Order: sequence, then structure tokens, then C-alpha cells
Amino acid sequence: MGNNKKFSKAGQREKKDNQAQQQTGSLSQQQPPAGKQRPQPSSHSGRGIASVSERQPQPAAAAGTQGGGSRDKKPSQSGRSDGSRRQPQAGYAGKQQKPEQTKAHQEVSLTDFVVPLRKQLKSGGTKGRAITIETNHLALILKDFKPAIHYDVAIEPDKPKKSMRAVMEQFRMDNYPKRYPAFDGVRNLYSSSLLPFGHEIMGDVTINVNEKSKTYKVKVKFAAEVDLQRLVDYFESTAPANIHMVTPQEAIQCLDIILRSAPALNCIPVGRSFFTKPNRLIDLGEGMEIYNGVYQSAVLGWKSFLNVDVSHKAFPKTMNVVDLVEQVCGSYYKRENSLTRQNYKVVNNFMKMLKIVYMIPNQPNSKRIVRVNELDRPASEAWFRNEENIEMTVADYFANVKQARLTYPHLPCLWVGSRQRQPKILLPMEFCTIEANQVTNRKMTSNQTSKMIKSAATSTIIRKQKIMDAVRQANYNSDPCATEFSISVNADFTEVPARILEPPSIRYKNSSVKVQEGKWGAGKFCTSNQLQNWTVLTIAYHEEERTKLPAPEKFSEMMVNQGRFLGMTVVPPKIAMVRIQRPKEKETIEAKFNELSDQQLILVIIPDQKQIYSYVKQAAEISVGVMTQCVKRKNVFSPQSSTVRNLLLKVNAKLNGLNHTLYETPRCLKEPCMIMGADVTHPSPESRGSVPSVAAVTASHDRYAFKYNITCRLQQSTQEIITDLANIVKEHLTYFEKTNNIKPKRIIFFRDGVSEGQFEIVVNSEVQAVRRGCAMVDPTGNYKPQLTFLVVQKRHHTRFFPMSQRDSEDRNFNVPAGTVVDTEITHPTALDFYLVSHASIQGVARPTKYRKLWDDNDMQEDELEELTYHLCHLFARCTRSVSYPAPTYYAHLAAARAKVYCENQRIDMNDLARAQRLLAIKTEIVKGTPMYFV
Repeated sequence: MGNNKKFSKAGQREKKDNQAQQQTGSLSQQQPPAGKQRPQPSSHSGRGIASVSERQPQPAAAAGTQGGGSRDKKPSQSGRSDGSRRQPQAGYAGKQQKPEQTKAHQEVSLTDFVVPLRKQLKSGGTKGRAITIETNHLALILKDFKPAIHYDVAIEPDKPKKSMRAVMEQFRMDNYPKRYPAFDGVRNLYSSSLLPFGHEIMGDVTINVNEKSKTYKVKVKFAAEVDLQRLVDYFESTAPANIHMVTPQEAIQCLDIILRSAPALNCIPVGRSFFTKPNRLIDLGEGMEIYNGVYQSAVLGWKSFLNVDVSHKAFPKTMNVVDLVEQVCGSYYKRENSLTRQNYKVVNNFMKMLKIVYMIPNQPNSKRIVRVNELDRPASEAWFRNEENIEMTVADYFANVKQARLTYPHLPCLWVGSRQRQPKILLPMEFCTIEANQVTNRKMTSNQTSKMIKSAATSTIIRKQKIMDAVRQANYNSDPCATEFSISVNADFTEVPARILEPPSIRYKNSSVKVQEGKWGAGKFCTSNQLQNWTVLTIAYHEEERTKLPAPEKFSEMMVNQGRFLGMTVVPPKIAMVRIQRPKEKETIEAKFNELSDQQLILVIIPDQKQIYSYVKQAAEISVGVMTQCVKRKNVFSPQSSTVRNLLLKVNAKLNGLNHTLYETPRCLKEPCMIMGADVTHPSPESRGSVPSVAAVTASHDRYAFKYNITCRLQQSTQEIITDLANIVKEHLTYFEKTNNIKPKRIIFFRDGVSEGQFEIVVNSEVQAVRRGCAMVDPTGNYKPQLTFLVVQKRHHTRFFPMSQRDSEDRNFNVPAGTVVDTEITHPTALDFYLVSHASIQGVARPTKYRKLWDDNDMQEDELEELTYHLCHLFARCTRSVSYPAPTYYAHLAAARAKVYCENQRIDMNDLARAQRLLAIKTEIVKGTPMYFV
């Protein structure tokens, strides 16, 4: 890195300090002050504390603090919060300080976990230009609260689920028509006082289900009282800032169900959204269409709010299954033909678990609604024995018994009904129609996703108008259920104070540039490696004519010229081609990579098929060990200088170059500091159980927080907690020390993908794991870096709207990049904030929410918000600030790359350790070029 000698000296000083500590005893072994007892680790798992195995012993000392970090300690020289700045150092080298005798270095029990709190109750940061904006949080007016009565509801039978609300509405009208309790659609009923029947009632209800009468048995029984007054007490509390305010979750749940009661009865409820079929449908193609909806959720800030937003979701089109087959298979398929193997797979994946309406034409009594298990044999080939033990095909059965001759007997049948039933129930496609308004969670195709984004993306003005229209249509204040509970909703958006943070200046080799509107012009790379020995490789199928393939020479020439502009020497490459043929694509690509294994880089021009990309990355990074950069053909046919320039940003980072840095180094980076990001990606719902989840953790290893290395782990589907985090942290610390000759004094950890309900288990499991990982690199127990742990949340519906043109920068009328909100709609005592760190390219900018769960560094609002914002400018792929910090972005990319390795692989879910070994990346890639994944 150019300063390793300095780092080495600093490392020697650290070693001497450690030896001195060993002579006097580690800080964790010192006796507590008289009259105080050090908290002891809990011997049970009462609150989900991560158990410590024999392979990963509990460290002698913990790097955290009791009560969620050093909230009350006097700021140390290395962790000052008074805004003063130390003089910049040439590098990380500096006198190593002995760890202070603070709670940060005592062994603690996380059963005493308290979220880190604000220094001052209900206050935020001060840096930046102050403005006022609007947000889609509507104030809730809560008054005259009495305890709500919670009833348990049992309905038999409990299917179909979508009929349960209609059952309870009829039960209400039959038994207590003047009361309007709130029902959650499953088993919870809330009323503002005891219902007329008292504590228990049973009865029968008959409603119309699928055009037939159906009777249900209903039992309603008193369960408990819910103290809704706790909501009012929560906001009116005058508790000092060092006492954690417990969120009244049960009361919030009750409030949410009350406000959802009316729309859930008349719309299609999906999670916290409610959908209706629009008058003008938008076709997504491939059998799907868009429904518009409204999202709503009761949230607590400095007072209670109703977060309301527009929502969009893909629903299967209501159409005959044969028509659907043509849509799903594409324009090349005609219904007169049999399905190819690939088309069969596509249709089967679409139809699995969908409900269909079966009816023989002109025979209304034959109508049934059933669920599809999967496709089966064509009707002309599906044999079975009828009641008279005569063998016949499904096509013959319908022609001779049902007097309904099939038009498409060559198409597969739909297997419906019980999977245990023999013979199977097989229905011809042409007599089946997709049931209307079905909720599915299947993953959309790339084309559908693109159309969905284009349809949903609107300016803030249109988005706000749509939300206000939805609020007026919902008419919350005339809802009898809300009225019964004395709840009303302010129909206006809430005005909140915000600040626009100053963007950082960006340093290049011989210049610095200012960031304007979330972007800047590229200069010459700070450092770059020469691209001397590389090849441009075109991948083509055997049947493709050469004249229809892109010519790489012009693209290569642009790479050379743009490299000169960016200060990177790019020598003209070799030109090569490999022709592939199904189903041996991967083997052929791998063989070609073996021929080119001595190359610095192979720039691969790939067809648009997604599968080819996965073959390239599997062959290059798992089998051979060669660096690749993929380019789609369409970008080579008509190359743009901006495309080539962005490509070189990635290439330089992959080759260990330094594209740019922050002009002014943040305080925490002036001493050895490792910035980490973590994310866990999960398989699509239809793949759960057969495809693992992927945990990815990134960590910086340079003083600029630009260069990162990654570690991935396979774990069970839907497992959100990172199960091997201690060993992952150990690997990253080892790499950092090997690179810099010193361990980091601080760790700043950005954890993506965690919901609020998981905060405590994340602290109990993952914060503990980070501390164990630190202990594993120094068995003496003397290494205890200061840890700050934040959760990054993107999946929310909070949006910001400027109140004047002066406070907007783009054509979509968004708030400017750098807009931060840390009051009013945030937690009143815990430190959290919303940050819009990017300029939205289309639609309304989504702010990212950050919540501090642990903090030994005593980082308050201004420092933490500014650091987070600045890290959004260090993403190697572009010269724009991105929507969340680079380490988190890299973790997402790393997890996506690991998922690519898993594609088309048979993975034994009972032996993921073996799968991990088989999919291991070649050492020469991981060690030599750690940013291969960008």
C-alpha cells in the first residue's frame, strides 16, 4: 500500500503495548469498583443469547458495552464528539493507545441489552442546511383510550382464507350488529369494550363461497385486555435519555388491525397493502398484469402516524390456460404444437399452486375451483382405468363420457386435487381458466420487472396526488370501527424538519471535484494497474452467423482511448471467439478459459441469455481462476463512451486500482478502521427448501474505505441471522492485518435486511459473533476494537416531498441528495435517521433508514449521518452517490454473485458445508484481486 513500513512500526508498538498489558493483567480482569458487581454472562438462553460452542470459546472480554455501547462515557481522544478535528495523518501509523478502562472492555451480559440512545431526548443533528419537507405519514389522533378487549376466534373449516373476513362480518351482523370490532382475518378480534355476549359465544354462519352456500362454525372467546393507553404514555413520557422506552408492540398491533379492518373487507389484502383490479389494466406480459393498491401501516415516531403509500403488485391474468401458455412461451410458440422441454418447464413453474376454474363448455354443473399441483402428460397420452376398469386416455374419456371432444389433446393436462389420490385427477387445459384476483409471490421475470418499474415510477407530484386520492377514498374518519375506538386520521401530509448535508469533495490523482446533484465528473484514477495482457472473447452459438455478431475491434479501441482519459494504460487486446452448443455450454467456455488462463483479464461479450452469464462466472472463478468482465452484445454493437468509461471503473477496481477517494478523510478513518457491510439474500418462494440463502459480508482493507474483500456462506433457506459470522470476521481481520501490518482500532458495521422485530436477536447473535471474531485473532484477549453496529433498512414506504422548487434538484421534484431526517418520524430516544443519499434517476427517491444497535465509538447524529452519506460516494462502479453505503452495496453484489454460483447446481441442503467447498472461489482470484465481484 506504500506505507507498510509505517504500519509495521505501528504494529510493533501495538505488540509492545499488548505485552505490557499481559504483565499487568488485561483490563477485563481488573476488579470492579467497590460496591459494584460486574454483570455476569447469563447461563441460560432466556432472551435468545447466542450459545457459545466449544469450537468458538467465549472471549475473556467483550468489545461492547453494557446497555448497548458506551452511551455515557466521557469521549476519549480517539472518539471525540465535540466536532473538533485532529490533524490528518499520513496513514494509519501512529502511537497505539492502550485500551481505556471503560465499560467497553468489560465482559457483559446481553440480557441487559438496550438500544443506544440519543444524547438528548427528542433531538437530532445540526449539520447541513435546514429545510422543511412533507412526508407520507398522517398524524393519528388518539383520545379517550380504554383497554381494548382481545378475543380469540376459531372458525371451522378455516378455508378458503379469503372468506374468513366475510364469515366474521356475517357473524357480527347476526350477533352484535351495533358493534364494529376489528378482525385480523385469521384469529384475533379486538373491540373497544366487552361485546354484548360477554366472554364467549358460538354459532353457525352461512355465506356464499364460489357461488355455493357454505356453513362455518364460529367460536369467539375472551383472551385478554390490551392497554391502549400505553400508546399515549409512550409519547408523553419524560423519561431521561439514558432509559430505554419499551415500544408497546401489542398496542401497535391492535391499532394496525383497527385501521386495516375496513379496507381489508372490501379489497384484496396482501401483507400491509390492499389491492383492487384497476379499470385500465397494465399488461406485464407472460401471463401477468398490474393491480394498483394502497399500503398503510401504523408507525410510532415522536407521536403516532399512519404511513400511507401507493403500491403495485403483479397478479396472474384471468384467462384460459391455453391462451396463457402462448403468452408464457412467447411469440415463437403456437398452440397447435406440443411443448418443448423448456416450454414445459416454464409453464409448469407458472401453473404450480395456482387456482383454476374448471368447466366443460355448455355444462355449468361441471364447474369446480381447484388448485394445480403441476403439469402432467398430454391428454392423448395420459392413460387410466375408469370405474368399469376399462383403460382409456383422458382425451377419450372427455370425448366419449363427457361428450366434449378436445381441440388440443397434445397439450399437457393439469394435475389437481389431493396428491395422495389414485388415479390422479387430470384436467385438459382448454377447459380451465385462471381464477381472478389470485395472490402469488413468485418472482417476476426481468422483462416484467422492467415494465413494473416503468409503470410505478412517477414524479413526486403525481405520487403525492395518488396517495392523497387513496386517503380520501379510504375515508378513515367515517370508518365505524375507528370511530368506536375514538381514532381519527389527519388527512394532510406531515411537515417535518430536514437538513441537506454538504456532499464531500472527490479526490482524483491530480485534482479534486465537487459533487453536484449527486454526481460528478470523473478524473484520472488515483492509482491504476496497466491492462497489458488481456483478451476480448465473443461467445456465440454454433448456428449464429458471424456477420450478425458484434465486431469487438471498435469497442476495444474505445477501451484504449477511455483508459487514456482516466489515466489507465490499456494495451490493445487479443481478439478471440468461442462457439458453444447446448447443452455443453459451460464445458466449452471452461475449456476456452483454460487456454486463456495467463491473461490479466478476459472481457467476455455474452448473448443476452442470463444463463450464459452464470456459466461464465462459474467457469472463470470456481473452475479456472481467471478474471472476467462481461459485456452484453447490445452494448458492443453501438458502444457509447459513457458505457466504456463505466466499464473501466469496474475493471480498475477489479485490478486493485484506486478510482477515487474522499478529499477530506472522516475522523474515524484517520486511525485503522474497518468498514463492514453484510446482507443475506434468500431464494424465491418457489425455490425455498431446495436453494440455500446466501450470507455475504464485506470489509474494507485500506485507509480510504474504497477497497473491499468479501466472504460468503451458504445457509438454510430463509435463515436471516448470519450463522458463521465469528469466523467471517476473523477472516476479514486477518486479511486487514496482513495488508496493513496492523489491526483495525474501530469496526463500523452496516447490516442490511434486518426488520425491527429482529433487532434484539441480531444484537444477541451477530454483535456477539463480531466480538468473538475479534477475540479469535488474539487469544490473549487484549484486542478489543471499538464497534459501531447499524442496521440499514430499505424496505419501507416512507417518502419525502419538497415544499418548494428551491428545495428540489431534479425533474421529478425530489428532495436533494443529502437530505436527512432524524426527528418527528423517528424513534424519540433511540438513534435512527432517514437519509436520501442519491439523486433519483426515475420516480420518487426512496430514503434509506438507519438504526444504531451498538456503539462503542460514541458516534452521535452529525458524525454518523455524515460518515454514512460520504460512504455512499465510494461505490467503484459509478461517479454518482448511491442509495446506501458502498460496503452494504458490495455485500448485496457479493451475495448475488454467490447465487450465480448456485445456479444449475444440485445442492444437498443437508450438507451445505460440502456445497460451500465445491463452490469455493479459486485462491488466486480471492487473494490476488479481492474486488473481482464489482
